[in-house]
Amino acid sequence: MAVLNGQMEAKVESYNAANEELGNIDARIEKNEAQLEETTKTLDVTQDRLEKRVVKIYRNGSVEVLDVLMETNDLNEFLTKFDMLTKVSEQDRDDFEQVKMLKAQVEEAQVQMTSDKSRQESLVAQLETEKAEIESGLGQRKQMLSGIEGDIATLQAQEQAAQQAALNAQASSSGGGDGDSYDGGGNFGPAPVSTAGGAAGIAMQYLGVPYVWGGASPSGMDCSGLVVVVFGQMGISVPRTAAAQYSAGTPISYNELAPGDLVFFGYGGGISHVGIYIGGGSMIHAPFEGEVVQIAPVSGGGSYRGAARY
Repeated sequence: MAVLNGQMEAKVESYNAANEELGNIDARIEKNEAQLEETTKTLDVTQDRLEKRVVKIYRNGSVEVLDVLMETNDLNEFLTKFDMLTKVSEQDRDDFEQVKMLKAQVEEAQVQMTSDKSRQESLVAQLETEKAEIESGLGQRKQMLSGIEGDIATLQAQEQAAQQAALNAQASSSGGGDGDSYDGGGNFGPAPVSTAGGAAGIAMQYLGVPYVWGGASPSGMDCSGLVVVVFGQMGISVPRTAAAQYSAGTPISYNELAPGDLVFFGYGGGISHVGIYIGGGSMIHAPFEGEVVQIAPVSGGGSYRGAARY
């Protein structure tokens, strides 16, 4: 069951990452569309003014001379070619350079828009697929749980004991000091009371909030969503997924853990779960569907991967 929970958490985190990227792309597309509209307007005005100036200079010629101008490598080449240096004003020079610059900006924006919209479509399809996989996994988990409620406590105790032993071994190998048994996150005394400051104290305000995959609000949250909400209240912006939160923080060892630090877990070598350390070898986390934000021993979080501080 723990492996299935870990696999489900990994899928949820993948969904969160894709959803975050989609949000960023949506915002970039909206910004680029506004900039493209403004740039196009400026280009039209400047090009119209330059065309009228060219017509005035070459009143006996063709307006198509502007096409020749735009095809030259620089203004001097054009002026030399038509021997009209004395008839071109500083404004003409500025307009010419601006038209070239604005056309390049329009072309660049259009290329970026095409790329972004293609990625947008891909992400929408990916999110639909991952949503279906998550919902299927939740159904599978519910079916597995049916009829084995009595065995769950025993299995959880066995897994926690195994994780505790692994943490003890890792703490000893990382220079734990006197060889005492590791308590799952450092010997820092009892967990702070609910009025404690920092991330640990804020996280306690959300005890009992239901786990909602993809959620990051007081009405429902997943593991990394809890971190986003808590640190957001402190004015600290953190990435949306557990793996990204680990990468963005400052890595610390087990024995350096202090309340407010983040502890990370995962199966198969990756990071797919995160909790907020509160002291005394305990953390606050949003475990999985059907549970609520709760206090748990660090040793019960799954396969421990590391810790980070913000």
